[in-house]
Amino acid sequence: MAKKYVYALILCLTLAVIVLTKFLGSSDSLAEVSGQEDADLTGSECVYHADAYEGLEMSKLEQELETTGLIGRVHGAAGSDSQLFVISVREPNNFFAHREFSLVSRQAESLTTLEQLNRHDRICIQGNILSNPSPQKHIAINKIQILEPWPQPENIEPYQRQADLPTELESQTSFIGKVHAIGSEGKILVVEYRDGVIPIFVRATEFTQNLYRGDIVELHYQVQKQPQQPTHLQLDTTVAQPIEVLDAIASWHNHVKTLTGNLVKFPRSPQLKFDVYAIEEVTQGINRDFTLVNFEDIAEFTKIREKLAELWEQNSSTAIAGRNMLINPEVTIEATGKVNLISTEQANPQILLKSAEQVREIN
Repeated sequence: MAKKYVYALILCLTLAVIVLTKFLGSSDSLAEVSGQEDADLTGSECVYHADAYEGLEMSKLEQELETTGLIGRVHGAAGSDSQLFVISVREPNNFFAHREFSLVSRQAESLTTLEQLNRHDRICIQGNILSNPSPQKHIAINKIQILEPWPQPENIEPYQRQADLPTELESQTSFIGKVHAIGSEGKILVVEYRDGVIPIFVRATEFTQNLYRGDIVELHYQVQKQPQQPTHLQLDTTVAQPIEVLDAIASWHNHVKTLTGNLVKFPRSPQLKFDVYAIEEVTQGINRDFTLVNFEDIAEFTKIREKLAELWEQNSSTAIAGRNMLINPEVTIEATGKVNLISTEQANPQILLKSAEQVREIN
């Protein structure tokens, strides 16, 4: 049963649609069960109808969107030149059933609100589904309300993105990056370029259907003319191999590894009841985070978390914000354990630690 609990915890980090209810052993899962709280968070013009979210049927969700509002949490928000906003809507009492929607607006008031969003904010949106070829639905917003801002980490400056998009992409035709999300048998592909998250329009799924989230790839692309924001790329199929896997994360599965890297923290969120720690590993110049867990012994997993929490607190003054986590560039750790990967869409690979002694700080 402990294994089921921890699967629930770790897989909650994913950004793509994952339905893994077989791992949810009981209602006491380490993952927060989302949905019931919505009824208490609605604004004066937003009404939450739990039955409309059962099964996440598009017809019912679309009716909510066009009438009393669609309620969910911000999955990702990158304003400024990126204009990339995504909402995650969940089924009541079934945490792992969720849909993601891209958000767009041309109304000044809505754009201003979108620019203020942070990850995990609970929002209510009214609008309509756009007709476009993307397998991930896009919503044109008429009105948006922030129902519950999610508290941001204290005493840490907000993360500032480094990649200059789309300028950097327009000056080249290929790059080495990491698969950020993969779904719909390869039709949905999102790739990380530096610290930017780029949607890729895919027609030829034979190049993408076997990818895993976390794969390091070389991507040959063309910049789409539409939409102008956020920047979308499409595979350059004039190249024999438009996407080449340079390091397949699945090849690490079940292998014992000793990794060295900076200490990472995924703070408690609507998806996690407590902080989760990870190690940042660098392969071919690309960062990947491996969460540090123990599936077999909850007591030992608690010791691991407590050890890493103490290390984090002792060095909290040097912690900084990452794109979707916190990292301490002044704290280097070493972890030894078996790599675990159970889904193509798993947010982060895991290092299975037998005990707290298998992770230590390196001076």
